[in-house]
Amino acid sequence: MRLRMLAAAVVSAALWWLAGSVHAESKLEAVAALPEGLSKEIAAIVDPKGQRIVGKDGAVCSVWLVKEVPMKANFKPTLNVKYPFAPGELIGVLQVQAKSKYTDFRGQEIKPGIFTLRYGQQPEDGNHVGTSDLADFLLAIPAGVDTDPNPIAAFKALSERSAKTSGSTHPAIFSLLPGEKLVEKPTLTHDADKDHTMLSAVLSAKGGAKVALRMVVIGKSGE
Repeated sequence: MRLRMLAAAVVSAALWWLAGSVHAESKLEAVAALPEGLSKEIAAIVDPKGQRIVGKDGAVCSVWLVKEVPMKANFKPTLNVKYPFAPGELIGVLQVQAKSKYTDFRGQEIKPGIFTLRYGQQPEDGNHVGTSDLADFLLAIPAGVDTDPNPIAAFKALSERSAKTSGSTHPAIFSLLPGEKLVEKPTLTHDADKDHTMLSAVLSAKGGAKVALRMVVIGKSGE
């Protein structure tokens, strides 16, 4: 029995290490053009220079950010809200590559396609306890149903549209972590303890301000 338990522990540890090493081996590749499938209005405000995350088995996903994002006036970060954006604000675009078996932060599978990324905040209710210590998230919405770049202010509308991405009742979300610094160029880092791969980039804000953005592009909540 002890030998079986030891063997199981070794296999489990090996699988955990392998999963972590796959994510750790991911790299960034520059993308010079936006994907097809975006409305003209949204494509006009998104920077065509994006980043593709490539793993050992090929491309996983690509991310483009808006050229300029509005900021809340007189914003001050709190313990759980670190980003100066209004809920529903368009932040960027996500492309999920074929055969990537991609999931959001909740572990929901996202099929290959093009999606907008909008800022949202995790509700303070019992259904979300343990998901994240921070309230900042990006919600993915199928580009075919999100054609207007104006903010989607209503939480219900934002959630229902995002739920179409995962084909469930819950929106497809990606955790935002506090930006540690303004990076000179987009970078990819890996948290081995949580098995999270993070994309760090800089968002330009109106008025010439810069916002350090750090998004968990691969990995899920430990709840």
